[in-house]
Amino acid sequence: MEEKNLTIEERMLEKVKRNKKRKRNRKIVKGVLLLSILSLFAFYLISDMSKVRYLKVMNNTLYTDTEILEKAGLNYQSNYVLTIRFWVNHLLKKDPLIKNAKMDKDFEGGFTIYIDEEKVIGYLADAEDILLVQGKGSLTVLNVDREKLPRLVDFNDEQLKLLDAAFQDVNPEIFTMISEMMPHEETYNPNMVKMIMNDGNRITTSYEGVYLINQYKKILPQLEGTHVCLYMDAYSKNIIKQAGECK
Repeated sequence: MEEKNLTIEERMLEKVKRNKKRKRNRKIVKGVLLLSILSLFAFYLISDMSKVRYLKVMNNTLYTDTEILEKAGLNYQSNYVLTIRFWVNHLLKKDPLIKNAKMDKDFEGGFTIYIDEEKVIGYLADAEDILLVQGKGSLTVLNVDREKLPRLVDFNDEQLKLLDAAFQDVNPEIFTMISEMMPHEETYNPNMVKMIMNDGNRITTSYEGVYLINQYKKILPQLEGTHVCLYMDAYSKNIIKQAGECK
């Protein structure tokens, strides 16, 4: 059988047809591959393999781990891939007592949330929803465990401002050791503060001497007896045990 002789134009048309067929076949292959990848990804998203494997919360004291996770909208059904760090951080920073928040993802499928809380000095005895927040003054905040905070009794507005400034350099962990605070007067200084600690000890000091309470843990082993009266002297920078009964 003789091979048909093709003109140049016919050969060009045949070549164009072959190229179109190859392109069509490549598109079909790419489409099948893409569909397969999307199907596998969709299966992954709905499977337990996509769920977060562990959740950690660090540096929180005002809120429990559970409360932080609720504010972040996270649980063990959360999707590892679809959970966006920026959005989680945004949700947490909406809380007036959370100064900053950062969520990290790791390659083991877990989330770790680092919390930077505001320093809460205490809550007002006559208005428990109002907290004294260091540097921000009085804020109305609901749903905070008051048992972790000192109770502020009988302070007027001016004294609350002094208290706010006085606690600027006090470590946040100290607040969990204080049960109550109230104004106190002595003949030599009518404008002082009394602190009743959770262990029953009582401390009096001027507002200028409040920062010395950072040393409280260090001196505890040296104290003898219970319900000890202490005086924190801003000038000598000493914490002095007072004789007699606490007033």
